Amino acid sequence: MKQTSGFCLSIKPTKARFSSAFARQSCGYMIASLLLFAQGAHSQDSELQKTLQLKEAIRLTLAEHPEMDVFLHQRSALNAKVEQASLLPRPVIDLTVEDALGTGEHSSFGAAQSTLSIAWLLEQNVIESRVRAAKKTLTQVDFELEIKALDVSAQTAKLFIQSLIFEQRLQLAKLAEQQAKSILAAINRRLKAGKSSAIEKLLAEAELVRRGLELEDLVHELDASRYQLVAQWGGNANNYSLNGDLLMLPVIDNLQTQLEKLNQHPALLAFANQQRIAQSEIELARIEARPKWQVTAGIRRYETTDDFGLVAGISIPWGSDNRSLGNVPIIKAKQAKFQSQAIALSRKLNTQLFVLLQNINHSKHVIDTLTDKVIPLLEQASEESSKAYGIGRIGYLQWTTVRQELLSTQAQLLDAYQAIHLQHIEIQRLTGVSLSN
Repeated sequence: MKQTSGFCLSIKPTKARFSSAFARQSCGYMIASLLLFAQGAHSQDSELQKTLQLKEAIRLTLAEHPEMDVFLHQRSALNAKVEQASLLPRPVIDLTVEDALGTGEHSSFGAAQSTLSIAWLLEQNVIESRVRAAKKTLTQVDFELEIKALDVSAQTAKLFIQSLIFEQRLQLAKLAEQQAKSILAAINRRLKAGKSSAIEKLLAEAELVRRGLELEDLVHELDASRYQLVAQWGGNANNYSLNGDLLMLPVIDNLQTQLEKLNQHPALLAFANQQRIAQSEIELARIEARPKWQVTAGIRRYETTDDFGLVAGISIPWGSDNRSLGNVPIIKAKQAKFQSQAIALSRKLNTQLFVLLQNINHSKHVIDTLTDKVIPLLEQASEESSKAYGIGRIGYLQWTTVRQELLSTQAQLLDAYQAIHLQHIEIQRLTGVSLSN
């Protein structure tokens, strides 16, 4: 693939020539003018603006995007749940007074027996199981964070590519406007010499107005795209100058390699992790259903003899807690749902990946065909039509149709470059590959 040639064609205006003087202006002159203009603008902007590359844009977005903070708060909440799960149950202090305030010799506290005891549940296994379940739930945040990071990074990359495309379209539009001005000036000279009609002048003036309107539209679209990009990290678009090479085509691995990467997508790993979390919940429900022993120990005072005695006891619930066991079928059903969702997502991602790879191959074919065949033919047709118009063999409308076709094809080439980069970004997002690498 001739990438250098592709760059020339992606920004080169129609080589419309209708006089011998204008015919001597080559593609090289126009491209040199464009590059000098771009370099001059960049040198002025660089004094005030920071050069921004895609990796830096993604880094800034991930560091400052407000949606990323949500997971930090979520992690803090789940960490608190882990701490909560590790807490022991509060012991129960019990004070019992017997044989007092009755009748006869028990009418006062003289024959009373007072017992002060403390009781606590023996559930260390339950606590350990709760902590394990809480920690596994915490790991789910990591997968959700990674998924969001992929989505945010992909969105940043798309806006970055879109802004670069608008910059290229803007340069192409500026050269087209310059051409339209040159054409109108030449038609005015021909009109004075009696070789052109007033109709051609009116058409050329209308063309110049349209070029100016197109240029204005692109300025607004570029400003909006740059604002959307920089707003992700709360920056100022005027402080940055984008730096990227649209013509550096991405290297795409084969289908088998991409499928292997696809299996490591955080969304699929998240479903597998949810199944593990469900299994922990099942184990916790079974442990909680077991009888929990309660131990009691205390001191008893005998008022009649002014003596003390130790008391101790143990309580064992009869049977199992069916309420906890009743959650097991519910959790198993949820576990099966996660497995089905993982299979469905895997098939969906496989299909999307295959389609994207086909689209990338098509985009490469379009770029090669336009660069190597279509645009050279249209350039030649533009040269011949310019000569024919100069000697009066064809009219203005026929000549300008050829010129418009060349401009349209150059814009189509930009579309193909944009498409292949966006398709590559989507493949990276699907396969869970970091776009900042």
